[in-house]
Amino acid sequence: MYAERIRALRLRAGMSQQELGASLGVSAVAVGKWERGQTQPDIHSLTRMADIFGTTIDDLCDHAPRCQEEEPNIRIMTRAFRQLTAEEQEKFLAVGRALFGHAFSEKEEQP
Repeated sequence: MYAERIRALRLRAGMSQQELGASLGVSAVAVGKWERGQTQPDIHSLTRMADIFGTTIDDLCDHAPRCQEEEPNIRIMTRAFRQLTAEEQEKFLAVGRALFGHAFSEKEEQP
């Protein structure tokens, strides 16, 4: 459920409800209501929280699309990749191509 997920991510980030609320432009009371499942954050708040916590809205809402349920490692790798700088992402892909060239399509799009 999204309420527990928001709370867990906030605590993992070492933030108080007051700090998260200030980052989002809402009150600590609003954050508390989200964490208790009494109300739901709007899409703007969800987007900002996902950015703050370095995750996706799907992850924030504890929603896994079908492909991610079938391959849980994809979710972990995607989250880790998004937290890398552009330079680190390029290095990551270069290492992946070197080690597992057979898994990369010759027609893959370059960013």
